Amino acid sequence: MLGGVRSLWLVTVIAVAACSACSAPPASGPTSSSPAGPPTADRWSERSAAPMTRTEVAAATLGGRIWVLGGMSDSGKPAPEVMIYDPPADRWSTGPTLPEGLHHAAAAGDGSRLWIVGGYVDNGSGHQPTAAVRMIDSATGRWTDGPPLPEPRAAGALAWDGSRLLYAGGVGPSGLAGDVFTLRDGRWSRLGALSLAREHLAAASDGAGTTWFLAGRQGPLETNRPDVDLVTADKIARIGAIPTPRGGVAGFAVPGRGGCVAGGEQPSGTFSEVECITADGKPAAVPNLVAGRHGIGAVFLDGTAYVLLGGPQPGLTVSNTVQALRP
Repeated sequence: MLGGVRSLWLVTVIAVAACSACSAPPASGPTSSSPAGPPTADRWSERSAAPMTRTEVAAATLGGRIWVLGGMSDSGKPAPEVMIYDPPADRWSTGPTLPEGLHHAAAAGDGSRLWIVGGYVDNGSGHQPTAAVRMIDSATGRWTDGPPLPEPRAAGALAWDGSRLLYAGGVGPSGLAGDVFTLRDGRWSRLGALSLAREHLAAASDGAGTTWFLAGRQGPLETNRPDVDLVTADKIARIGAIPTPRGGVAGFAVPGRGGCVAGGEQPSGTFSEVECITADGKPAAVPNLVAGRHGIGAVFLDGTAYVLLGGPQPGLTVSNTVQALRP
């Protein structure tokens, strides 16, 4: 969720939470310059800028490429566009448009399909959470409906753990949510709950049965949290905390370093820190981003971490920046 220096958490009479600053005055952030060479291990480098500026995007991998889905434009409207980045070519192309504009959705790829789950949609009377789940098959290139979530959710986090999808946290019909849902055999079920309900959190998985849910917040920017929950099999446990409480983040997993969280926002600015934690709760170091952003997408592909788009300042700001690192 976007907010200004003192964003408010608005809840409608029917207790459906909505984005508190979707009507905030837009402000565009800086765009990427020319790529600064191949990714290295000691610092993040810029790659080719995306063709559109966005914030509050979802990102995932499919077919060796990075898909950036939906988000908010600089006018605050839900975006239906899909942009696809080809890392070896350092080149962007246009993907199949989403059935409707979405922001604060979550995405993950399972190797053959890409999933986008939940998010805020414009129902004509404001931006409200949706239970919609869509998937695209690399063979067909068409969006189809998947099994909907048990309840509408936005600003939650999604990961593929190698055998199932896991969705946690976010904002639902009754406000802040802590449920952890899993999709297996064509249906969602409730696995349990996070140690602390929160939204604008990150998810990361090693693809071998271990998933981290990291950081997030409980409403306005002043409620940022550092908590980290680990999901293995049917167990959900808090394993510790990252050093820097923050929401508006994205996550990725790095072999040997565990789940990592990047970006985020607070009332006074955005975060450039990238902080990782192993499955047994030990911290691991990764270089900071070149510049802080929130509302980003993040993936780990072929040994390289990518952080994509997002806002350079708190609130409704946008960019088309792409940063990469080989940790």
